[in-house]
Amino acid sequence: MDYIFRQATAEEIPEVFALIMRRVAWMDTVGIRQWNVTKYDQRYPLHYYEMRRQKEELFVLTDEEGKIVSVGALLHEDERWPEPASAYHLHHLASDPEAKGTASIFLQKAEEYTAKQGKRYMRLDSAIGNHTLEHYYASRGYTPVGYCKDGLYEGVLRQKKL
Repeated sequence: MDYIFRQATAEEIPEVFALIMRRVAWMDTVGIRQWNVTKYDQRYPLHYYEMRRQKEELFVLTDEEGKIVSVGALLHEDERWPEPASAYHLHHLASDPEAKGTASIFLQKAEEYTAKQGKRYMRLDSAIGNHTLEHYYASRGYTPVGYCKDGLYEGVLRQKKL
């Protein structure tokens, strides 16, 4: 299947938010304690994603029918990181729980986009204690380089040289 990686449109913001909330609900069903225990929808309400879209930082991955199957934000700056770098900071990576493997495709396309923009690194974080996600990011070449705290969230800072 062919997927399209692109910036989100204003009309897609409700769908983006709904997809993220489906992923939060999924975390409850599989016993992952991450966005579902940090008041994610209050910290990042609907209007937050519109603000990211206006800054041209919100991206979607769509399938052949145009359905959004994965989302994420590529931030130019991130206050969680103590030192700046030539990097995009990936946040809010979520995929439709029914669209298996699309988060990996989104991540690959985001890395390609980041490199094409002349950035040297892709940066992201994962919740402390989410060993499945830690292993996944390590297998993709992301190295732990520190820790962060954002409200109720505590994470491991990771980066990959592109």
